[in-house]
Amino acid sequence: MNKNSKRLFKHCELCKNKSQNLEIGVFCSLTNRNPNFNASCDKISFNDNLEKKITEVNIAFEKTKREKNWVYSYFVVYLIMSLAMFLFTYKFNEYIANILSKASGKPIFIASSIIIIFICIAVVLLGYAFGALNRYRFDSKKNTEDKQELDAILKLYNIEYDFKISFKDRMLMPTDIKTELKIKKLKV
Repeated sequence: MNKNSKRLFKHCELCKNKSQNLEIGVFCSLTNRNPNFNASCDKISFNDNLEKKITEVNIAFEKTKREKNWVYSYFVVYLIMSLAMFLFTYKFNEYIANILSKASGKPIFIASSIIIIFICIAVVLLGYAFGALNRYRFDSKKNTEDKQELDAILKLYNIEYDFKISFKDRMLMPTDIKTELKIKKLKV
């Protein structure tokens, strides 16, 4: 599927005339063909899919915006913990090497095993730091692109909307999301 086809299918997601089957894929129930238009479809007919899509895209966008401070805090905390663990491992290694050089014959295997465990813990902490940051950056980029794409499509059909959202949180997890959507069809 080429990039233009994907762009056209985004219009179909909002239309009540969209149909699909395994053989053809997504197609227009009026023409029984895949979408084939330049900028906008003359036969598009909006229904609940429009409201559902606007709500879904805007909730995802707002959730991502709300996570920003927490993600960067999480990143900094785990990064500091990881760096502290690396520093501790380095100092511990120096300490053990000093002891072993003074009293040879001590089991070196136990000391090196402990150091390897500390390094693994530091790497895992570093993974938590960058994993959360990368997930946030990916989600933020995707949700921003989805919102911009939806707004661009609606602009083609002279549709604007006011979207209000409020979150009721419980321990950083939204338990209740209230939305208010007003769709305005502008006259041409």
